[in-house]
Amino acid sequence: MGQVASNVARCCLALLLVGATAVHTFAERRKVEIRHADFWRSLNRGDEKINRLIGNVELFHNETTMTCDSAYLYPDNRFEAFGRVVINKDTTWLFGDYMDYQGSADVGKVRGRLVTMLDGEMRLRTQFLDFNTSTNVAFFFNGGTLDNAQNLLESNQGYYYSDQKLAVFNRKVEMKNEEYRIKSDSLHYLTEQDVATFFKQTYIWHEDGFLAFRQGYYNRPNDHFFMSNHVYMMNDKQESWSDSAHYYRAQKEGEMFSNVQLYDSSQHAMALGDYAKLYEDRDLAYMTKNPVGVLFSEKPEDDTMFVKGDTLLVQRTPNTDSATMMLDSTRRYMHAFYGVKFYHPDIQGACDSLTYNAIDSLGEMFYDPILWNKENQLTADKMEIYQKNNQLDRLEMIEAGFIASLDDSVKLYYNQIKGKLIVSHFAQNDIYKVDVFGSGQTVYYLRDSLKLTGTLNVSSMDIFFYLKNRKIHKINYVSDVGSKTIPPKDINVKELTLKGFSWQQDRRPKSRYDITTRAIRPSLRQPSLAIEQPTYAITTRINGVKNAFFPPKELVQRSTRP
Repeated sequence: MGQVASNVARCCLALLLVGATAVHTFAERRKVEIRHADFWRSLNRGDEKINRLIGNVELFHNETTMTCDSAYLYPDNRFEAFGRVVINKDTTWLFGDYMDYQGSADVGKVRGRLVTMLDGEMRLRTQFLDFNTSTNVAFFFNGGTLDNAQNLLESNQGYYYSDQKLAVFNRKVEMKNEEYRIKSDSLHYLTEQDVATFFKQTYIWHEDGFLAFRQGYYNRPNDHFFMSNHVYMMNDKQESWSDSAHYYRAQKEGEMFSNVQLYDSSQHAMALGDYAKLYEDRDLAYMTKNPVGVLFSEKPEDDTMFVKGDTLLVQRTPNTDSATMMLDSTRRYMHAFYGVKFYHPDIQGACDSLTYNAIDSLGEMFYDPILWNKENQLTADKMEIYQKNNQLDRLEMIEAGFIASLDDSVKLYYNQIKGKLIVSHFAQNDIYKVDVFGSGQTVYYLRDSLKLTGTLNVSSMDIFFYLKNRKIHKINYVSDVGSKTIPPKDINVKELTLKGFSWQQDRRPKSRYDITTRAIRPSLRQPSLAIEQPTYAITTRINGVKNAFFPPKELVQRSTRP
């Protein structure tokens, strides 16, 4: 036991000696070292003895070399440097007129008419800068500006992390390069990677438009933006909103996620959904995840049609029609696919796919299309809807056209019109004339002062109906092949039901909320145009500093600065 105790004691003594040596070495390492001075003398200031260093002074601490014209060195490992102050550690250089350096805290406070920090291509200029020689972190306040070959960046205060080549700028941040002018309140910038990350409300202006968001990043080498939290984008004709978005400027492609709204004021069109993919080169956008198209005349809240489907595609193509190309050089198409439904106060519909041409005001419905206009239900194999002056002009029902309307409240009697091709003509979005071509048939219930007086059954190659107050008041037949009137007592509803009749009111959208409950965001164009753009006042002020101590030319990067 005595030998074990002796060994333990020796080990403890050895550890204490190692610890003492480590402490002594650490203390020596932290002591400011005087490497050179042309003149050196000691001074007494009260009870304190200080050293006065004059001429080509060189001091060293924490692997950092510091030079100046003169210095006061104090017993507490502190010194003051005066005139042409230069600090260097690894690739980082710092220049100023004055420095107060606290060796015990590893912190130097550099001041001057102009304080300049260089690190590779990065140049940071301010008048108030503190730096830590141990952590290699610098802090500036009262305004600073950073630039390199790609970007100019300024703010009221910020940090520079030399090891990570990271600039952290806060409070009134402004940035610019050849493509963008940026305004934010908090930004991180990796100088070597040329990547900026934003943490608060950010506005970006470029030659094509405007961006706004609250969080995101910009990777300049990849020309890639990621934006999140209240994303808004605007150009001369379009506006868009989303919860988050990617934009690849080089590829001219973008993706938008959640609560997406696309608004094209030139085409009086809008699209809503939870995912959108944009291709600028092809002038193409498609939307999925509950997409809805919105078509309107002048304002989204007036005379609006809502269209939904599984997929929505919007595209511009060159206009080759000489009759219209002088008015508009492009055609705008909207395509809706799978399970399509739409609602307008005067017309509703459903089909499997729909195409709308904005210039020709032509809508085409395919695969089991059905329309409702007031009391009328219209079906066919295919339908073409034409508009004029933002109102319904005519409807062409191609192959197996069928128009039905309920005649009474007990759902027994239905007026019916059937033909190979039916063309309905509209005025004020109401049907006023119906042309039936090819194997025309009709069943119409006749009334006198609401009293049922019988039915009119007509078969003809072509039939032309004229309506007044939504009631037939005149019929013309071409090649009448059969017509008869049946008195009320002989009416057999089953026999009077034409082949192909199918009443489908359960499919009819009752309001725009049957299409979507999403709210439409109002335009932000005017408020966005009113936002003050960056002025770069700090950079202007610092550029105007005269007679400042500048770093030697051989240290200044020769790259062109913005």
